[in-house]
Amino acid sequence: MYRLTVHVTDVPRAEVRTGKKIKNAAGKWVDEVKQKIHNVISYECKDRKEVARKLGQIRTKYTILKGIAGQHKVSKVDKEFIQISNIK
Repeated sequence: MYRLTVHVTDVPRAEVRTGKKIKNAAGKWVDEVKQKIHNVISYECKDRKEVARKLGQIRTKYTILKGIAGQHKVSKVDKEFIQISNIK
């Protein structure tokens, strides 16, 4: 089994409820809502063919993050942030 982890860019923000209650401007108790960006996608795959198929699907929907000079390690500059690891 393999785990495919991909960092993507240009992902829209999603509203997520935290479970906390806060008072709004009118003094009523409401659920707290925060904006989050889910920019890491992870899948479990049975074999390398499934990894390649999932990666193809991700490439059609999203833009995969590439290393940027000055922000990432020199060895990661201009390379896509894709990781394939073995799992039990």
